[in-house]
Amino acid sequence: MTPDRPTEPPAETAPGPATREKDGVADDGTPREPVTVRNTVARLWSDLYGGLRGALLLRSGFENLSSTPADVVLMVAADLVFNLLVSFLLVGRSGSFSFSSLPYFLFYLPLFLLFGVAARALVRRPLAISGIATALVAFSIPIELCHGILEWIAQWRPFESLSDYLAAPHYYRFFGWWLAASLVFLLRLEETGASLRRLRLVPLYLVLLAVPLYYFQRGDLWVGKEGGNESGELSLTDEVLAAQNRLLDEQLRSLLPGQHGRSDLYFVGFAGDASQDVFLKELSATRQLFDTRFGTAGRSVLLVNNPQSATALPFATIGNLERALVRVGEVMNRDEDVLFLYLSSHGSRDQELDVSNPPLDLKQVTPELLRRMLRKAGIRYKVVVVSACFSGGFIPPLQDDGSLLITAADATHESFGCGFGENYTWFGEAFVGDALKSTFSFTEAFETSRDTIRKWETEKGETPSNPQIWAGKDIWPVLKRLQKELEQREGK
Repeated sequence: MTPDRPTEPPAETAPGPATREKDGVADDGTPREPVTVRNTVARLWSDLYGGLRGALLLRSGFENLSSTPADVVLMVAADLVFNLLVSFLLVGRSGSFSFSSLPYFLFYLPLFLLFGVAARALVRRPLAISGIATALVAFSIPIELCHGILEWIAQWRPFESLSDYLAAPHYYRFFGWWLAASLVFLLRLEETGASLRRLRLVPLYLVLLAVPLYYFQRGDLWVGKEGGNESGELSLTDEVLAAQNRLLDEQLRSLLPGQHGRSDLYFVGFAGDASQDVFLKELSATRQLFDTRFGTAGRSVLLVNNPQSATALPFATIGNLERALVRVGEVMNRDEDVLFLYLSSHGSRDQELDVSNPPLDLKQVTPELLRRMLRKAGIRYKVVVVSACFSGGFIPPLQDDGSLLITAADATHESFGCGFGENYTWFGEAFVGDALKSTFSFTEAFETSRDTIRKWETEKGETPSNPQIWAGKDIWPVLKRLQKELEQREGK
C-alpha cells in the first residue's frame, strides 16, 4: 500500500533499532551497507536494547516500523538462544534439549506475523509485518530473562518462597507485563493516517494475540529429567490394553469376605503419579507390609500409574478407585472390619491429588470426590492416609465419626522425598518403612513418624511439613480391638 506521506522517522527518536534497508538504499536515502558479521551484530544489539526499553515502557525505536524480515529472524534466533541458555543454567548438564518443545515454543511467531498482516492496512507501512513482529519478540526477551533470574534466585534457600510466584497463575503477571509493553508500543506507532487508527489495533491485538497466548504458556527448550517420566512413557499397546481389562477384575474377584466375630483389615493403595517411580515403590512396599504383618493378604487392592506396572497392576484412576472401594464395601463386614486406604502422589495448594499417566487424560482426586466414593461404598470404619504436599486440606471434607485421617503435610505446606531414584517419600519411609514395622497402632506410628520427619526437616533445613491426624469418636474402639487382635495373632 502506498503511504500518504514520507515514512522517514522523526529527527529525534529514542535509541533503538538502527535505520533499515529498503530497495537498495536505507530509509534516509544513503547507500545501504554491505551485510557483514559486524553489521549484523550491531543490528542485533540495537534491537535487544530497543526491546529492553520497550519492556520498560519507554520509546524503543521500533515505532518507526523499519525492521526487515532479517531482523525478525535475528530476534527469533536470539529468543531461542537466551531461553536455551537460561534453562540450561537452571537445569544443569543433567538435562537435555527438548525437540518436542520447539514447535510449542515458536507458537507465537505465526501469530505475530498474522497480526502484522492485519495491522499493515491500519498503519500503512510497507515493513509493518516485520516491524511489529520484531518489536513484540524483542520485548519478550528481557521479560523472560527477568523470570529466569528470579527462578535462579528462588533456588537459594532464603528466597525459595519466590518459586510460588513464578508458576501459573502467577506466571501470567509476566505475560501481563509483556502485554502492557506491547500495547504501549502499538499506541506510539508512527503511522501515516489519523491517529485513531492506532486505537483500532488494540482490539485486533487482543483477539489475535492476547487471548490465544494467554491460554498457551510455552515451555523451556532445555529440560531436566523431572520433565519426563522416570521409567519412560506409557505405550498403549494391545498387550497393555488387554491386561488392563482383566487386572482389576482379578483383584476384586479374589477379595476374601470379612469373618464374623473378628476385625479384618482391608488395604487399598493408590499411586497416582506415573512420572516418578517412588510412588510405585512406596505403595508396593506398603501393600507387602500390610499383607504380611497386618493380615490383608487376600484383602488388598493396589492401583498404580507407572509404565513398569502397566501389564501387572490396574491403573490408578478415579473409576478404578471407585470400583475397588465399592467392592471392598460389599465383601467386608461393615460393623467390624476396617479399610486402610493409602493414597500417594503429588499434591497442590488447591487440594488436588495428582492423577497422571500420559498419554491418558485422567481426572484428579479431590477431597469431595473421595468423600462421595467412600459414602457410595458404604464403608463405616476407615483409616485414610494421604501422602502428598498440601494434603491437610483433605481432612475437613472427610471427617466423620468412623474415620481416622492422616496426612503427610498440612494444607499450606509441602512434604518431601518424592525424587527420582527414591524408594519412599519422607512420610512413607517414616510411617510405613519404619514406624508401622514395630507397632500395630496407627496413631502411635503417626506420632513416631512425625517426630522422625521433624528431625529430618531440621537437619536438612526444610520448612516443616506439619503432618496432620484427626480421628472420629466411633473409630477408637474399633482400632483398639483391631490392634489387640493383630498383637494376639503375632504372638501365636
